[in-house]
Amino acid sequence: MSEAASPTGGDWRQSITQSYRSGEVRSIAEVLASLEPGATSASKKMLAMKFEDSIFKAASSMDDYRKTIEKRIKRLKKHYAKQQAASGGVSEENADLIREKELLFQKAIRDEYSAKLIYIVQHADRAVQITRATAGDQKAKVLHDHCDTLKKRALQLGVKLEGVAPLPKLNHDMKFLTQLKAALDAIVDTVRSHVVKIEDLNLFLEEQLSSADKKLIKSENSAILHKILLDATDADDNTQFTAEQMKLLTQLMNVPTPIPRRNQDADQVRAALSRIEKIRASTQAILTYCGLTSEEKASFPGSLNKCSAILKENLYALEKEHSHLFEDLEEKDNDGNPIIKLEDAWNKHMQYVDQSIQSAADMDDDDITAEEEPARKRQKKDQETNRPPVETNKMAISARVLLTPGRKPIYTLMPELKKKNAILIRNGPVSSIRMEFGTAFEMTIYFKPLLVLIRAMNKEATAVTGTTCSGMSAISGGIQWPSLYQGLNTVESTDSKQNLVSVLGVSGTPATLGPIIAKQLEYASAQATHVLRKCFAERVNGNSDFEIEIAEASALIKFMRIVRSTYHNGKWVDVED
Repeated sequence: MSEAASPTGGDWRQSITQSYRSGEVRSIAEVLASLEPGATSASKKMLAMKFEDSIFKAASSMDDYRKTIEKRIKRLKKHYAKQQAASGGVSEENADLIREKELLFQKAIRDEYSAKLIYIVQHADRAVQITRATAGDQKAKVLHDHCDTLKKRALQLGVKLEGVAPLPKLNHDMKFLTQLKAALDAIVDTVRSHVVKIEDLNLFLEEQLSSADKKLIKSENSAILHKILLDATDADDNTQFTAEQMKLLTQLMNVPTPIPRRNQDADQVRAALSRIEKIRASTQAILTYCGLTSEEKASFPGSLNKCSAILKENLYALEKEHSHLFEDLEEKDNDGNPIIKLEDAWNKHMQYVDQSIQSAADMDDDDITAEEEPARKRQKKDQETNRPPVETNKMAISARVLLTPGRKPIYTLMPELKKKNAILIRNGPVSSIRMEFGTAFEMTIYFKPLLVLIRAMNKEATAVTGTTCSGMSAISGGIQWPSLYQGLNTVESTDSKQNLVSVLGVSGTPATLGPIIAKQLEYASAQATHVLRKCFAERVNGNSDFEIEIAEASALIKFMRIVRSTYHNGKWVDVED
């Protein structure tokens, strides 16, 4: 068979690295060893090398090379299965040989799964605990049951688990071992992936990128992605999806970062710029790698993980070593305070502070109103009587009394709203509170149910009460529900009559960037809603409606403190009369 040439005019075999071929040889050796009881992959390596080399020389392309290997392997497995069926399995062999094969098979299973099972057992308790706090008891129970089952399977295989007594040695027959392997094949990787995602995000990302790399290297996937990227690339874009471009970007990624001299700002700037350039090259390399053909990808094994590692290293370094260089670049108002931007809504995360960490006893007396004093005394009494603490994962879904339909606000609430520069809005029987953050975005707090909505600022709409804005849809009760990005600030483009939106340094039309910004604001709204409900769950206690209303007002005030502190960098000062 004649050797086919690659599209560039050279032999396709020249683009295949020896490391890639070695990996194929190892895979073939493992398959051959599994077909012969008692054999190991090392003993079958020479045969696997001859097997792979004959296919490599005869194949006409990279795709033909892979398909031929798969077909030949399937044919060997099928032929072996027929031989086993014709000879009646291993029933005619003596008991010692049967037992030896069973022990070898058990060892092979143990070698394949022991590391994964040990990892799952070591981190199962923490994974279940975090799952219960974030996803609920039902999902936590499912994960706990799976981890407990795998722990038993590990002991049956003879895996040594720290702090767990091993089972007595059991003589597992081939049928049991086959069923055990099938069960492990079906569940181990899924459970381990979930545990790793909770325990070690960096390891999870590394494994996911390795899995994506294996899928991308298949010719059919590469061809589809290559076409999509070419279609999505603008005609005037300089992006190239070639091996030469990938080599250039790889070199730029690995350029050494200059070591700055002490107290030399110019050196610090050069080092920071070098890291920014490596970040740019890494992100561009990921895009370029995705657009390569399967044959070209084989020359750059593990590129996704390599790019990810360089990105993390330089991002961490910029934050740790060079963050002071960017402090003076923030836009500030006339008073020297940073100007709040729309992206702050999702970049700055609100954090809930547990009452057990910051108790009412630690609060200043000036922060406690006369109405809050009875609740503070009751809390001290509860602490003295050693009552059990409130569950940290408890959540309030709706306000019980405060600002519910038909309920007037208590007299102490209005001064607090004024101090936080918040506005009480009454739309028929429904009450809500709106807080504005510069000219970037606004937050609306609803009480039945407890809900927070963050959307882009719309000065024209908020200036006139009761005016329906474009992008608002009516829901039950005549309430208007605004689009999350209805108030995006636009500027007129110099080269066209289009209005453009600028967020995070990227400019585009509202129709293009609007849905993306809406997703970010939806995430920020969900985070704020979570904090609001935790505040209400922590503080709401009492028997009468008046006591409950006082406690809910205190929870609302705490939430507004968290909000102002988050988006004003902890520098918010209450507005006084």
